[in-house]
Amino acid sequence: MVSVGDISADKHAGKLIEQLKILRPDLQVWGSGGSNMRSQGAELLFDCEEFSSIGIINVLKHIPFLAKVRKILLSEIEKRRPSAVLLVDYGGFNLVLAQAIRTRFPTLPIYYFISPQIWGSRPWRINTIAKTINKMFVIFPFEEGIYTKKNVPATFVGHPLTKNLPESSVLLNRENFAHKYNLDPKQPIIAIFPGSRNSEIKNLFPITLLACKKLIEGCPQIQFAISQANDKLAADMQKAIQKEYAKYTTEQIKLISPADTYSLMSVCDLAWAKSGTTTLELTLFAKPMLIFYRGDWFSYLLFLAFKRTQRVGWPNLLAGKELIPELIQLDCCSDKLVQYSQDLLDVPALRKETILELMTLKNKLGEGDYASTCAKEIVEQLAEQ
Repeated sequence: MVSVGDISADKHAGKLIEQLKILRPDLQVWGSGGSNMRSQGAELLFDCEEFSSIGIINVLKHIPFLAKVRKILLSEIEKRRPSAVLLVDYGGFNLVLAQAIRTRFPTLPIYYFISPQIWGSRPWRINTIAKTINKMFVIFPFEEGIYTKKNVPATFVGHPLTKNLPESSVLLNRENFAHKYNLDPKQPIIAIFPGSRNSEIKNLFPITLLACKKLIEGCPQIQFAISQANDKLAADMQKAIQKEYAKYTTEQIKLISPADTYSLMSVCDLAWAKSGTTTLELTLFAKPMLIFYRGDWFSYLLFLAFKRTQRVGWPNLLAGKELIPELIQLDCCSDKLVQYSQDLLDVPALRKETILELMTLKNKLGEGDYASTCAKEIVEQLAEQ
């Protein structure tokens, strides 16, 4: 039984299931997940798109539905008696599920891939993990040490992004990208990654558009390429641009197809990225960036109460210092985006230093294949049952 709670985790779980089935062709997989798991033959009782959410407020709204999902999964475990359970990311749901499974099925092996960020907030969750999980498969090297100190079996398997990013040979180069989107390859290109959810577009996109306007007024040659995380958001983003900044749309502000997201990361001079996985992807491309985020105040105050680290951006967490500016909550404003962008664009030495430091961080994410490593360990342990 596999429990996956969001679309990005579904991508990684799909590759892991593929490797499991290479080693054990007779393996049957069922649970909650998405299209990638389904493509590998998994039977989905729930589609993770139904209950992926962000922020404490949205999670609270989903509690009744998530409780129903948990109840049904437990009932199916009782009926089907799986050989093992694999939980993937989604700590708020999966840790509660793990406790319920361990209570009702004391000997059932439970594996966990992509650890909850116990080092970032709510460190007491490691006690739940120690009581419920047989093995943690972690994607950051420092996580392995955290668990082994608490006598929780853990293996660093490498980060999925090191294997999932496309090779440069299949991406558009700067000349071809600029030609496709009617940009000038000789002028600066700032990439904007405002998020993939409607709430993020509503709350964050207007801030970035206002910053675009201010930078264009002071430096007309600057161009902006805005990533559309998915086709569903394209219409909303286009309306927002045309409503306030119609005069800039034909020359300086372009919407970029989801298919060209990684090409955009590869060719841009600077990126504005919503806090999250995108900042890690940009790190692997060694791109100078500004990290921004603004959420509802209730969620933010809870985050402040429980957070254990000074920084939230992945490049800063990996570097152990503020390598990249973080514009969070009150600092998430157009003036700050403009100020830091001007600093990075106007001081080539600063950009070069940032690029060099980002290049060193890639080595910290491992060189192995996370999917085959996890699959091999799980199959070996199943064979011992």
